[in-house]
Amino acid sequence: MEIRILQKTELLPALHLVWDVFVQDVAPSYTPEGVAEFQKFIKYDNMRSMYDRGEIIFFGAFEGTVLQGVMAVKSIGHICLFYVKKDCQGKGAGRALFDAVYRFCAVSLKTVRITVNAAPDAAAKYQHMGMHQTDAEQNVNGMRFVPMEMYVKPSDMQPAQPKKRRKGWIAGGIIAGVIGLILIAAGGTMMIKNLYKLSRQITDNTEDKSEQWDDDDPMNPDSPLWDERKNYGSDDPGQEGNQQSLSGVAAIPEYIADDLPYEIKEDTYTFTDDEKQSTLISFNVQYPVIQGADPGVQDKINEEIKACAMSTVDEIYNHPGQEFKEKILGTQNPVLASVVTYKVCYANGQFISIVFEDMGAKGSREEAYQHLRTLNIGIKDGRIYEVKDIVKLDGEFAEEWLGIMREESGEANFLAELDEDDMIKTLGGKSIDGNYVANFFVDREGIEIGYDLNYMSGDPSDLGYVWVTAPFTFEEIKPYQKDKEFWHFFG
Repeated sequence: MEIRILQKTELLPALHLVWDVFVQDVAPSYTPEGVAEFQKFIKYDNMRSMYDRGEIIFFGAFEGTVLQGVMAVKSIGHICLFYVKKDCQGKGAGRALFDAVYRFCAVSLKTVRITVNAAPDAAAKYQHMGMHQTDAEQNVNGMRFVPMEMYVKPSDMQPAQPKKRRKGWIAGGIIAGVIGLILIAAGGTMMIKNLYKLSRQITDNTEDKSEQWDDDDPMNPDSPLWDERKNYGSDDPGQEGNQQSLSGVAAIPEYIADDLPYEIKEDTYTFTDDEKQSTLISFNVQYPVIQGADPGVQDKINEEIKACAMSTVDEIYNHPGQEFKEKILGTQNPVLASVVTYKVCYANGQFISIVFEDMGAKGSREEAYQHLRTLNIGIKDGRIYEVKDIVKLDGEFAEEWLGIMREESGEANFLAELDEDDMIKTLGGKSIDGNYVANFFVDREGIEIGYDLNYMSGDPSDLGYVWVTAPFTFEEIKPYQKDKEFWHFFG
């Protein structure tokens, strides 16, 4: 299957596909007025004008020369069309289109947030792809839709590097990206303006920089151009974004069984304190929730999931230690932030594996962070599995694992500071001053085992990676399997 940006000459057949699928799947839930409004929107003359002005980009999914699906995104990161032929649905075309558009928004458009007005029947599919509902179902001019959004991770705004799919890294200017996410999460024009001023003060380390901004600076909250800021950015969206391969969490090939005996929903914890004038405090934590499992175990599982997602918020805000409290009191313009997204990368009737990506700041702009956390838990008993529970940690495994880690990182001396005993200890849960936090997750292709890395600033061993995991297929991991009950989860 090929996913690529459509040329102008391909717009008309793409719009025919959109209309055909709309009539079958969506039109029955619209009023006649709504159908007419949609038909007016997708008229060729309207789409061609938007295309010529660079306001909309069309992606197509092709099997050979046959167009199977279409996805269109506006230059502000709003998905406005997403249709796959009836006989091609459920075969991966939709997911491939969505992943390509996400990458394009991140790398080429540099948008912080992706939005969509989802048809009610499609909301669950968008949620599975990482979006979450932001408001109740709407009905405008006879068109029913559910407003949804997702945040673009700052690390995904960098061009992906082929063959290094599983590694994470802190990109330059991550604090600006995190603050951008915070501003969007906060909501409300005045709140966003106030927080933006504060973030500029924090970044510039000054008390008040607003009077120094030019009136014609669209990123000056007091400028008349503030509300036009969405129009600023690249004039040429280009096509290179679609040619980039996915990286980080976005590249994990998930597996969700069709016959799950429970449902996977989503919940979000949000908090922004806009009353403190010298402190930026904002949290937006997304996490999955299971419903329909054994009531005796379900609550325990959901508590563990939420606790894993909320660990940074608990550490720096809900239950901070005395040492951290004293540090904050002595910090000028403190920043407490955590933006957490997740991916359910494996789920069947017996087991669920979840990856959390957490970005934010623990006290100040200099303490911006990016972490990978994983949770692997049995559905029937709520048991949590760690690396030491599932593989035999010996010299043979350490040697094999290190070779794959170096291949994934592309660095021949990656983790050279650790000897074999250190690797076995850290994979077993002893992190050595918090530097090497062992984790694993299961996905469609097998299992990945690695580290969330937390080097101190200036450590010569730090090669710039935030997390790296080594992928094993289910066949490759067989010689090292330890817990038979765990491995029975996968047939």
